[in-house]
Amino acid sequence: MALGFLTSCSSVKNKYRNDVVACFDRQKTETRQITTADLERLPEPVARYLEYCGWLGKNIPRNFYLTLEGKFSLKPGKEMKVKSAQYNWLKRQPARLFYMRNPLISGYHCYNEKGASMLIKLFGRFKVAYEAGPEMDQAELVTFLNDLCLAVPGALIDAPIEWKTIDNQTVKATISQYGNTVSATLHFNEKFELINFTSNDRYAVVDGESEKIPWSTPFRDYVEFNGIKLPSYGEAIWHYPDHNFTYAKMHVKDVRWNVSEYIR
Repeated sequence: MALGFLTSCSSVKNKYRNDVVACFDRQKTETRQITTADLERLPEPVARYLEYCGWLGKNIPRNFYLTLEGKFSLKPGKEMKVKSAQYNWLKRQPARLFYMRNPLISGYHCYNEKGASMLIKLFGRFKVAYEAGPEMDQAELVTFLNDLCLAVPGALIDAPIEWKTIDNQTVKATISQYGNTVSATLHFNEKFELINFTSNDRYAVVDGESEKIPWSTPFRDYVEFNGIKLPSYGEAIWHYPDHNFTYAKMHVKDVRWNVSEYIR
């Protein structure tokens, strides 16, 4: 991976906004309603999850807009309050554009047909870190799959996923996209709420070095957003051999599906 410490007058937010607008210019949101037949093609725990959340009869999401607020840690014991916004496109040319900020730093994760990258700037203008390369491509595909399961499970209907049922509350999902393949395990409770997502295929990057570390995102506190039940709180955890590092604790503030323009 490449790591840079250069200065730049370009705003992280401007790059994020320009990329979002470009995606809207080239992608449409054609869709259809989710039917009982669609659910019958999924593993039972996944189908029950979609039904519990209220996706039956709703339109299959082709993109979504999501905002989060919470705490993020670059290193253990150093939490900072952050806000984030993101857009994902799920068909044709899948993309994930994620922007996070606080008064001191801003970060932008971009994942599309060109690959994945992570840019961090001080005060939105001075570059302090940049990551890209095969490990980042694979890591962002895991995150893309996580987004599908968390924010838009209705899109699992026709996502490029191979399923393997482990038991009546556990399912393995394997997704292939842009030449990469990753897997994750979905864990459901007795109500068929998704309560955890675990994967061994995501890379952690520390000081320019990358390493595969088991990763999980436990979810809880389901509430209704625009007619769909979703978990309103989630965490992101690296499971190192000698300790766990919870680096994100985020609350969902807004979710919208099949949006047609940039939301300011």
